[in-house]
Order: sequence, then C-alpha cells, then structure tokens
Amino acid sequence: MLAELRSSIALSAGAALLLGLGTGTLLALGLVQPVRELSRTAEAYRQGNRTRRARVKGRDELAQLAQGFNQLLEELAQKEAQEKLLLSDIAHDLRTPLTVLQADLEALEDGLLPCTPEHLRRLQGEVHLLSRLVEDIRLLSLAEAGGLHLSLEPLHPGALALEVLQAHASRAGAKGVRLALKGEAPLIRADREAFLRILNNLMDNALRYTPEGGTVTLELSQGEGWVRLTVRDTGPGLKPGEEEAVFRRFYRGDPARSRGGSGLGLAIAKALVEAMGGQIQAGNHPEGGAMFTLRLPQA
Repeated sequence: MLAELRSSIALSAGAALLLGLGTGTLLALGLVQPVRELSRTAEAYRQGNRTRRARVKGRDELAQLAQGFNQLLEELAQKEAQEKLLLSDIAHDLRTPLTVLQADLEALEDGLLPCTPEHLRRLQGEVHLLSRLVEDIRLLSLAEAGGLHLSLEPLHPGALALEVLQAHASRAGAKGVRLALKGEAPLIRADREAFLRILNNLMDNALRYTPEGGTVTLELSQGEGWVRLTVRDTGPGLKPGEEEAVFRRFYRGDPARSRGGSGLGLAIAKALVEAMGGQIQAGNHPEGGAMFTLRLPQA
C-alpha cells in the first residue's frame, strides 16, 4: 500500500514537472519568437530593406512594442526619402547657375562672348543666386534645428510692414502691380530681422505670381493675444492640396516661374514664424488669389 502511494506521488510529481516544463517552454517560445522577429526585421532594415515590418500578433506588451518598432521604421524610411529628395533638389538648383557660369566663362575665354558690362552683370547675377541659395539653406537648417539666436522684443508691425512695401515698390511698379497696406495692430513680440525676412519672403512670392494690373495687399488685424498679418495677391491662387505643400523645401507650384528664387522662401518663413511662437497658413481668398496669414503673439 505504501509502495503504491509512493508510486502515485512520484507519477503525479513527474506529470506536474512535465506540465511545468511544457508550459515554461511554450511561454519561452512565445517570448522568443517575437524578439527574433524584431531582430530579423532590424537586420533587414540595416541591409537596405526599407519595406519589411515586424509581424507580431496579439495585444500584449510585445505586440505593442512591435507596433511602435514598425512605426519608428516607417518614420525613418520617410525621413531618409526626404533627405535624398532634398539632396537631389539642392544639386539641381546648384547645377543651373553653375552651368550658366561655366558656359559664359568658356565663351569669354574663347572670344565668342564680348567682355561687356552687361555680360559681367549677368554673371554676377548667377553668383548672387548661388550665394542666396547657400545662405537660405544655412538659415533654414539652423531654424529647423532650433539653432537660431533670436532677440525677441516689442515691435510695431505696421511700421515694419510699410518698410517692406517701400522696399518692393520699385519692383512692383516695374511690373505694373499696386501695393496696399490696410489695418492696424498693436505691438508684437518678435525678432526684427526674422520678421522682416518673413515679410520680404511673402512679398517676393506674391509679386512673383501677381500679373500686371494686379494688387498685393498687406493687411493687419488683431485677435485675443495675437496679431494677424495677411499678404494677399490677385494671382491664380493655390491649387487644391497646395496649402501645406507650398511650405516644403524647394516646392514650386509653377516651375516656369522658379528661376531667380531658391525655392526656400516660404519654408524659411514658416520656420521663422514657428521659432517665434507663431503660426502661418496658406489658402485662397474668396475673391480670388492666394493669401498667407501669419499670427504672432502680442507684446
């Protein structure tokens, strides 16, 4: 009887041990498989596979980890694609003035192009375009990285807006475009140079797309704690879906009108506005034409 009891206890213990080992093995496999899948996915990404994602089922912590891991891979792939596109755009924009410079200098050297003040001014214009592109890239990189040293102070937006309009009056007059300033607003808290750069970029963009006989209007108003400034033109307006795209680096809605600009003006304006705690958005006016509205905090 005692022997049978001992045998029964031994069998029960053995069964419990086997059951425990089996359960432990299954649990271990359940933990190891997702980790292995994450490891294989990471290795595939390292080797250049940007499309593979970790396939982990369930709703536990490992599944949530895999979901976050996949989202990270997606963001990394998008950032890499944007950087490649940026390098391509920079190379394209540098190539055009460099090609013009090279061709004209070779023509001057071979005696095919007379060395006149007119031709030298044209070459100087290409050099200025290159310098502006390099400076715009530097400024945008600093702004997006938070490396700008801004000196925020109370500024009178109306006086600075008038200063910008006067600076663009000659260009507007030559093109047959009327400039207008409307409204009033209290002091804002902003960096003077950054604010002027924003307005100049918006005015440059508006004049570029406003036809002869059109009008560019700069309007000031105020809200609760904010000053609103709108630059409106009477050009063709924005195409559907361009409201966000116009602020992308090197975006050009009309490539035929891109010559002479870096394609970074609106991207720089957005970065500077946000660096000063403001907001900017683009849209179309109900009566036609594009308008860019920025909001900056009152002083």
